[in-house]
Amino acid sequence: MELPTIHERIKAIQDCMNVLVDEAKQDEDARKELLDVAMKSVASLETPAETILRIMHSPVVPSVLTAVIKMGALQAIVKSETPMTVMQLATITGADELLIVRLMRPLVALRFFLETDVETYASTPISQMLTAPHFLGGFQFLSAGATKSLAYLPDYLAMTGYRSVNSVPGPFEFHMKVHEDREQSMFEWLISDPPMFANWNAFMSGRRAHRKQWYEMYPADQIILEGVGNDDDAILLVDVGGGEGQDAEAFRAEFSDVPGRVILQDLPKVIKNIEKLDVRVVRMGYNFFRPQPVKGARAYYFRNIFHNWSDVDCLKILENTASAMKKGHSKLLMFEWILPEKDVPLFPALLDINLMALLSGMERTEAQWRMLLDSAGFEIVKFWKTTPDTEGMIEAVLKGDSEEDKEGVIEAEPKRRNLTELIDLFDDLLGFFDNEEFKECTIEAMAIGKNGKDMKGMVEALPLGKTETETEGMIEAVPKENENDTELMPEAVLKEENEKLVEL
Repeated sequence: MELPTIHERIKAIQDCMNVLVDEAKQDEDARKELLDVAMKSVASLETPAETILRIMHSPVVPSVLTAVIKMGALQAIVKSETPMTVMQLATITGADELLIVRLMRPLVALRFFLETDVETYASTPISQMLTAPHFLGGFQFLSAGATKSLAYLPDYLAMTGYRSVNSVPGPFEFHMKVHEDREQSMFEWLISDPPMFANWNAFMSGRRAHRKQWYEMYPADQIILEGVGNDDDAILLVDVGGGEGQDAEAFRAEFSDVPGRVILQDLPKVIKNIEKLDVRVVRMGYNFFRPQPVKGARAYYFRNIFHNWSDVDCLKILENTASAMKKGHSKLLMFEWILPEKDVPLFPALLDINLMALLSGMERTEAQWRMLLDSAGFEIVKFWKTTPDTEGMIEAVLKGDSEEDKEGVIEAEPKRRNLTELIDLFDDLLGFFDNEEFKECTIEAMAIGKNGKDMKGMVEALPLGKTETETEGMIEAVPKENENDTELMPEAVLKEENEKLVEL
């Protein structure tokens, strides 16, 4: 019996792969396993010379794709129900036909587009996905920001004597100063360019919306829900730097029967631009480089925040959070990459370099997380991890919490004050609203009450106590969960309420 030829066996493997691919699409773990096998097979088949040449030419793809996006060709092809000719694309975009043909060649080879006939193009699942707002915005943001910083990263590292990048000014600031004659950090650059800020915001929001929530992978009951008590006014979770509120909203919906408030915090500009959010989620403008105003919450939750910052900046954020936490009750939850000590998967490894180039940030190993949190006064309860190519959850408490305390306790009732104390506190309140920190970091949720009961709670909480006892009642300053309370309070209304307080 004649053995099949190698070409026949390759064809048989291809047929088998087609069947496996269809089956693996129904099981995410199986899909990842098959993808890993396929990538390792490619790596073993590709010669060293082919690998080097591929990497040498890799900057071509984002450059070409950015041009096709900016001229509008990508969007036009995806929107069209039929393949488009180069003549049609030239008419729509105003670009030369020959230029379009040359730009499309590598993109066709990489399956961004399908060439149905000579100089005629149709979309594929890749180009269709790229037009989604979060991918389109993210690609343009990274092309404009990360690509330039990465191009000059070797020069920056040589200039610093190849020291570890752990503070600003870093590679991004170096590029801006030397090559664009501007002294701006990445966030300052984004603020100065509204369209690019919109791209970045779409990218961040989309990334959050299309990933699993932490409580879908790890036991929320065990981590924070046990021992929360029955107080509807207690603070269950504060989503710090939570963007447009996807995580906070999803958490509130998933645990709608659990007592306690859910608060979303981000910069005032971000909070004010939120178009839609569950009314049960309280909005609060807050800069996490300022002291945390919400005291004694059950959980302070950060998703992909700390990898954006150097160790020095992370310590500031952690210390501000620790100052608001209540021993034996509050927990710190950090949803971040926890890199293995060896064989780091490609995606988080690439992300780490992008963070270095853009923000002087980094992805961290378990040992690095332990060192950072220990320096800020925290002890780690557990690293919750699944696979190396998936983010994990870091659960931490303040140092010295006993095992009994970690079960959770109910927040204490706010301290009641006599009339003399209230008069003194009103004076403090007036000074507080005139404080520069208050002006710089607007906390919209601190003064939204419009009836006597709400104002009473605000008066008891807003004047920050100088002792631990006096600060226990500060959660009363957070608005209750109703539609009016989730609206940001106009400045005129705030002024009117303050005047009422003075008259009292």
